Amino acid sequence: MKIWIKKAVLGVSAVVALVILLDRGCVFYHLTGIPCLGCGLTRSYLAAMRFDFGEAFRMHPLWPVTVPVLLWAVWKDGVFFNDRRQNLVFTLLLGLVYIGVYLIRMWLLFPDTPPMQFYDGALIPALYQRLSDIF
Repeated sequence: MKIWIKKAVLGVSAVVALVILLDRGCVFYHLTGIPCLGCGLTRSYLAAMRFDFGEAFRMHPLWPVTVPVLLWAVWKDGVFFNDRRQNLVFTLLLGLVYIGVYLIRMWLLFPDTPPMQFYDGALIPALYQRLSDIF
């Protein structure tokens, strides 16, 4: 079996195992109560499969980019270009795009518009609330 297939199977298995074991979905969201960079991606892909592309873009505007880039990264061991410098620049720019979109979504939608909602039942906010009730 090729190494990239092993990596893909291992990666998908790890994510599935975490979701099944925790039975909660996004680990970051359920710990902090704050949406992560990829918040809404699953819902955007589900909407795209229903051909509801407006809803898909509303849930996460970078949904068409995410899976192809991840598949390419797994397939080519994280190498997008032969030149190391071009690869680094592309990876940094892609990361900045995701962070920029995340910050804009947080600014415009947080804390009460799906998918950028605050979850006060998350571990850290709930712990903070209980401690503030005691003291």
